[in-house]
Amino acid sequence: KAERDEKLASYFKFVMTRNPLERILSAYRNKFENHPIDPKVSGVFDEAKIEMIKKYRPKVYSRWEESGRTIKVFPTFNEFIRYLDSHSYYELDTHFRPLQYICHPCVFQYDFYANLKLMPGEFDRLFEKFNIPQNSFRNQPAAHDTGSLMPKYFTKLSEAEKKMVYRFVHQELEFYYHIYPEERDMHIPLIGNF
Repeated sequence: KAERDEKLASYFKFVMTRNPLERILSAYRNKFENHPIDPKVSGVFDEAKIEMIKKYRPKVYSRWEESGRTIKVFPTFNEFIRYLDSHSYYELDTHFRPLQYICHPCVFQYDFYANLKLMPGEFDRLFEKFNIPQNSFRNQPAAHDTGSLMPKYFTKLSEAEKKMVYRFVHQELEFYYHIYPEERDMHIPLIGNF
C-alpha cells in the first residue's frame, strides 16, 4: 500500500475522456455493427452478440442456429442499449463501462484530462508538458467523427431505451460536464433529460 500511495503521489496521471454518448455509439459501431457473429471465434464480443440475438430476437437466433450458424447476423443499436441496461457495470467488457468504473476519477486525483474530441491538440499539450518532440501522430488521418452520427442512432431509440441510456451514463455525463461545462446538456436533444 505504501508503494502504491507513493506512485500515486509522484506519477503523472492522465485520463482520456470522451462524450459518454459518443463513447457508447463508438463501442457499438466498433464491436457490433456490421460485425456478424463469427461461429469460429468465441470471444467476449461474439458471446455478447449471441446473448443479444438470443434474448431480443429469438426467431432470428433459431434461424441462425438452424442454418449451421452461417447466416450473417449482428445486434442492432437498440439491442446493444438493452444489453447494457441488463448487466451490472462490472459484468461488462471495459469497452462499455462508464469512465468512473474504470479510472475511478472520484478516488484518484488525475493531473490531466484529455478530450478525445480535441485530438491531436491534447497530445500536443502532453508532449509540451514533458518536452517530448512532436511525433508522427500529427500525420495520422483524423478518426471518423462518431459525434456527427449520434442523432441517426439515438433518435431511433424508444423512450424506454433513452431512459436506459441515461441511467447508464448519467454519472459519467456529470463528470464530463464538470470538466467540459461548455457541452452541458448536449445529451438532451438525443436522449432527453430524465
